[in-house]
Amino acid sequence: MEQVVIIVVIGLISLVNWAMKRSAEIREERKRERERLGIPEGDPYHSAPHQEETPAPQPRASGGSSPEMRRLMEALGLPPDEEAPPVARKASAPAPLPPLPAYRPPAARKPRAEIPGSRAVPPAAVAPVSPLAAALRSHEGIRQAIVLREILGPPKALAL
Repeated sequence: MEQVVIIVVIGLISLVNWAMKRSAEIREERKRERERLGIPEGDPYHSAPHQEETPAPQPRASGGSSPEMRRLMEALGLPPDEEAPPVARKASAPAPLPPLPAYRPPAARKPRAEIPGSRAVPPAAVAPVSPLAAALRSHEGIRQAIVLREILGPPKALAL
């Protein structure tokens, strides 16, 4: 069993070695082809030298001589021997825009007569402060409330 594993490992190493040599040969062939064509190294526009360049289609001098143009002219309802009508272009300047209306600043607003919270409350209308509220306004009163809650409140083990 160990011999089979060793043979498989040697086979895999040989396969990887062969693939690396083949890729190096292909790179060299591409490099020679680039040098032959005069393409600089790393040119992204010529990354595939094996593709043939197709020349750009040349416009035909006669408008209705090709069969495609004849079929197009017939589909448009024009006689096939007649030239296409010239395209009319507007050479006139665009119409001027209407003038903008005059700027009018917004009307000045009057301040509100009553601003919330600005009314002075007469001292007679203030409700008397409860002793509990007075006690909670100090740090010592807050500490006492926490201690009382711990003593008189539900046990921590039963609290959810």
